[in-house]
Amino acid sequence: MRQRGRHAAPRRSGQKARQAVALAFTAGAVLAASQETAVADILHGTPLTGQVNTDQEGQQNLDCGNSARLVRLNVAKSTNRETVCVDTDGHTHRRSGHPGGPQALGGTTLGPQTNTAQVGEQNLDCGNSADLVTVNVLGTINEQTTCAAVERDHAHERAGSTGRAQALGGTSLGQQVNTAQSGKQNLYCGNSSDTLTVNVFGTIRKYTRCVALDDTPRHEPGPEHRGRALADAGQVIGIGQNTAQNGRQNQTCGSQGAGIDLPLGETKRDTHCTVHDASASAR
Repeated sequence: MRQRGRHAAPRRSGQKARQAVALAFTAGAVLAASQETAVADILHGTPLTGQVNTDQEGQQNLDCGNSARLVRLNVAKSTNRETVCVDTDGHTHRRSGHPGGPQALGGTTLGPQTNTAQVGEQNLDCGNSADLVTVNVLGTINEQTTCAAVERDHAHERAGSTGRAQALGGTSLGQQVNTAQSGKQNLYCGNSSDTLTVNVFGTIRKYTRCVALDDTPRHEPGPEHRGRALADAGQVIGIGQNTAQNGRQNQTCGSQGAGIDLPLGETKRDTHCTVHDASASAR
């Protein structure tokens, strides 16, 4: 079994960041071309997904390619899941319905629960898994998630006051993941909160690439005042993961969590996180 997580330095050069963007876009095509696609999840389509709650405030905040299933069963087949979330023109701009800022509030569920609240810009929550049970027998599971937020037009920049980000857990019979991000270019990608993974003479590959790039060397129009992020657990029977990120360029990437792996086959996890903010150097 091979597990690898890469954490990019917070101040990587703009050239390296742009190379990471290009790599993220091409990696999906390589994976798709190298594997035969077949629907192999026997339980696909059944209501076995846990509870997922997301609330966002700001622009270019991405939350995608995450998984929270009760059971994932793959037998003697090849399953490919590729998710690409890209914002290069500022089209992802959301406002929370809560006056105090985004709130992701968990309810009651028999299974996994994920609550994600984001406020600010280019905060990424991608490629994370919180599956209760995964069984792969004589098969192949390929999962690839690419998230890229790229800013090159200063017209998209908006400074001002916003509320706090709150991810508050509810009650879950299964793992619970609460993630709150407040600020800019905070990454939470490629983390595992899976409870049990059984891989019998098969292959599991999980690739996650997250890139946040602000390539506009400018002085922003004014200071930003955002409330602090809060991630708080509820009542949970199982693995609990609570992450609050405040400020700029905080990274939590490639964590394997406390789940149980029975690696009777090959398991590969590869996570790359890259951030670059040219606007910060212009202040």
